[in-house]
Parts: sequence; C-alpha cells; structure tokens
Amino acid sequence: MADLVEHVALTVNGETVSLRDALKRALWRGELGFLQDARDAVLIRQAAEERGITVSDDELQEAAAAFQDEHELYEAAAVEAWLESRSLTLDDWGAHLEQELLARKLQEALTEGKVEQYFAENILSFESATISQILVDDVDVAEELRAQVVEDGLDFYALARKYSLDEETRPASGYVGAVTRRSVDAGMSAAIFGAKPGEVVGPVQTERGWHVIKVESRKTPLLDEETAAHIRNLLFQEWLAEQRDKARWSIPLLREIAGEESAA
Repeated sequence: MADLVEHVALTVNGETVSLRDALKRALWRGELGFLQDARDAVLIRQAAEERGITVSDDELQEAAAAFQDEHELYEAAAVEAWLESRSLTLDDWGAHLEQELLARKLQEALTEGKVEQYFAENILSFESATISQILVDDVDVAEELRAQVVEDGLDFYALARKYSLDEETRPASGYVGAVTRRSVDAGMSAAIFGAKPGEVVGPVQTERGWHVIKVESRKTPLLDEETAAHIRNLLFQEWLAEQRDKARWSIPLLREIAGEESAA
C-alpha cells in the first residue's frame, strides 16, 4: 500500500505530485465523489447479479454505436483517440458501457409497476406553471410595483425591464419559463400554484430578494415518457440511498494516507 500511495499521480512543470498528496488534497476539500461512484457501481453490479440481470453482446454493440453517435466518433481511429486522451483502453470503454447498461436494466426491474402509483400519490409535485417575475431588494418597492400593475394597469413586462435586478430574466421582460412546485422556494410555490393564469402575485421573499410574479399559464401534470423517466430515476436513487446506508464499506487507502493501520 505504501508503494501505491507514493506513486507519481501527476507532474507540473517538472515537479511531481504523489498519489498520497493528491488524495490528501481531495480529503481536505471533501472531493471524494470518484470513490463514492465506485462504491455505487459495486452496489449496482451486486444487485444485478442477485437478480440475474446481465448484458448481452448485442446490447453492448448497440450501446457502443449510440455512444459513438452521441460523441460523433464515427471511425475506429476516432474512438481510439478519444480513449487515449483519457488514458483509457477499449476494455475500459466496454466495462463502462456494461456498467451503464446494468444500471439501466436494474432501474427498470426495480421500478416496474411503481411509476403510476408514485405519480398518482405525488401528482401535485409534477404540476408546472410558466411565470415571469420582477426581482427587487425592497419589499416596499415590490408592493408598489405590484400595485402599479394590478391597480393602475401598467405593463408588467415594461416594469420588469426597467426595475428587475435579475440579470438573466430582465432582458426577456422578466420571463422565467416553466417551474414546478419542487423547483422553486416554498413561498414562491404556494403563491404561484395558488394563483390563476394571468394573475400577478407577491411580493414573495426569497434569499435573492422580493419577487413580484406573473403567472402566465398552468399545466396539468401528465404521465408522459419524460415524467415517467424522471420518476424511475427518483425511485432508483431512493433505492440506491438505502443500499448505501446498509452497505459495509471502507477505504483502506485513505486510512493508509492518514497513517492508520490498514484494514484487511
């Protein structure tokens, strides 16, 4: 183990950095996602093996073709160059594709027959609304702007272009686009989804300031393929979180770096 952690991980202007020093920096910054990803891959593979889920050669070939199309790697030489730039081999590529396929097939097996029930039980969370907003930093200003729209009939979009502090939406006359109950602050969610299309609500306070919101439209939730895929992913992530909690796992490499006795 000691030989491994002293291995040169990278060089910078002729100066070497050992694997030990690189991992110590990752520890200090709490950037150990690559180890957690490796753990998740093992949990997925173990669960797939328990359920007899495998990947066929035809499925691998289809996944490889899709990967090449996605990355515009139409020639074998282009694939090899792409892999070489990442210090990977063709075997590494195949193993990665197989892992992705196992995860996808396991997700389908675990969520079969559960998507419709989840949607029915959480239907309100999938409702969406299209909104525009004016963001200011003073509640009195926000109240005055809303009054100018609601009571005086001034143009909401002109006021947004003139007064909103939101650099992203101000050039678009305050247009935000579609939001869901889950994608916005709880106070904004209550105001938006308690309003009718065309209604101007607020002021609503968030950490960004005070929002005056125009509800452009409301969309009734439908269980389309996009929503179904989102639900399958949610259910799969819940399952994976449970497996992490139950798993017995350790990182001897990090204990070695910390100077502790390595576990067997």
